[in-house]
Amino acid sequence: MKRIIAIPSDGSKIDDVMSDHFGHCNFFIGINTNDNHIGEIAFLLQNKGHSSCMEPVLNMKDRDVTDMIIGGIGGRPYMGFIQVGINLYQGISEKTVKENIELLLSDKLDKLEGPSCHH
Repeated sequence: MKRIIAIPSDGSKIDDVMSDHFGHCNFFIGINTNDNHIGEIAFLLQNKGHSSCMEPVLNMKDRDVTDMIIGGIGGRPYMGFIQVGINLYQGISEKTVKENIELLLSDKLDKLEGPSCHH
């Protein structure tokens, strides 16, 4: 099954650490996966801030993201992701982008059932 998994990151590489909050990250990295194998980078999007909570949600939708791994998220963007059909998973903040994606592909990350912002 083909998927595009996106994750907020502090850096621009797959070996950089996941950012704790998707709205305040430095980059969004999208990775193509196929049959539970990590493929090429689908996109690298620098986060230059946003004027509304829905802007990052719509950016991910426009890039055909199927799943998003995050550290923390507020109520409005959480609902936005649910409305546009993007699955949300609770990532592990001390792990890299690649490690978090590998955990998701191995069914070792929990699906997010509500907002998780700790800021």
